[in-house]
Amino acid sequence: MNIGIYISLLAACLGTAKDVVSKKLADNVSGIISAFASFAFALPFYLIALLILWLLGYEDFAFGQSFLILVLARAVTDAIAEWMKMKAFETGEISVVSSFISLSPLFLIVNSPLITGDSLPTGGILAILLVVAGTLLLSWKGKKEGAIFTQRKAILLSLGSAFFFSLNICFDRLAVKIASPVLSGFAMTLMAGLFLLPGLLRSASYQKTLKQNLKPFTIRGCFEFAYMVSKLSALQFLQAPYVACIMKVGLIFSIIAGRITFKEEDTLRKLISSSLIVAGVILIVLEQAKLI
Repeated sequence: MNIGIYISLLAACLGTAKDVVSKKLADNVSGIISAFASFAFALPFYLIALLILWLLGYEDFAFGQSFLILVLARAVTDAIAEWMKMKAFETGEISVVSSFISLSPLFLIVNSPLITGDSLPTGGILAILLVVAGTLLLSWKGKKEGAIFTQRKAILLSLGSAFFFSLNICFDRLAVKIASPVLSGFAMTLMAGLFLLPGLLRSASYQKTLKQNLKPFTIRGCFEFAYMVSKLSALQFLQAPYVACIMKVGLIFSIIAGRITFKEEDTLRKLISSSLIVAGVILIVLEQAKLI
């Protein structure tokens, strides 16, 4: 089996852990401060990892102009996506926000061939559609409530975040063909943090907020670093849409976390709906194993 599948599953777990911390912080930390801290507190972990890899002879810091352009493009889209996600967490449930952000594979059906040149077989497209269908069912409320989508502001922000995440994972795929996952992650994280810095400085309470939440920010920074390196590593072995879909297994973990940590309701319905996501991931595994 393609090793990228295992690494993508690891990234899914780390992404959920990161989102749980973000949701906890959303109650008393503004979106811009939280988004900036997500990048800034990950940088020390990148520097330590790069130093260790360099000393061991595994990092040569090789990159060119095209890599810098990709980093810039990725940083812009990532900064926008992260800000929109943090704002969505302020008004919506973790499971609902995670559900609509999970629609990024739908955008990838169009974005990936155009940006990375990766073509998708019929089985791959079907798998993506299954994942997307599962995420939509997760937001369906049933006949008693009129069977409509709720939490509109959070949903719109999440959809915007999903679109920009679909763009930056394409740039990720191209970047790791040039530089290592750790170096790529460091450059992208640094650039994204710099883009958010002006907005942070406009907040009068950012210094106090960063100090008061030093521990959770540091924990999330560690998760952000590990998540990003895992995702970039997976993209060395799998196409961007496949990595994005497999990582949506983390949605199930978000549902469970939402129930345990935040007492969110409708857990059974959400878990049943998420079975479509699992089916889509299984289809990807079968396609990669050349069984379909």
